[in-house]
Amino acid sequence: MKTTQTLPLNTSTLSDDQMQALAQSFHDIAVEIGQVRLNAIAAGSKLTDPGIVQLQGYIFSLMNTASGFALQAANITLANADQSVNQIALATKAADKALDKLQNIDKAINIASSVIVLAMAISTKNPTQIIAASKAVLGAAGVV
Repeated sequence: MKTTQTLPLNTSTLSDDQMQALAQSFHDIAVEIGQVRLNAIAAGSKLTDPGIVQLQGYIFSLMNTASGFALQAANITLANADQSVNQIALATKAADKALDKLQNIDKAINIASSVIVLAMAISTKNPTQIIAASKAVLGAAGVV
């Protein structure tokens, strides 16, 4: 009978500083999405326009995510945490930069929804999901 050996995963814990940096990144993205929304309203979009309403929901969701990361008492344990954190940082910076001067509501919606999926992936603690979601954010931001 042949047995297979399972190698232990390189498990690390996100530090308080890393969690705070994630909280700041998600907050910054929410602020940028809010600015895109305000710019669209100033340009003539109505508060009841579906894209404007959707952006407002995403802002709320991202602000809640940022608050949750900032207030989280226990550290999140992730397999291969360094790689996951690097991917998250790259993705959130790309999203923030793409939103900085964005005028297109549809693109803002795509970026916002991909960042929300990233937030959910982080909560799963699964590095494969985190990396896939990070890549989706990079794609939505036009980096890849």
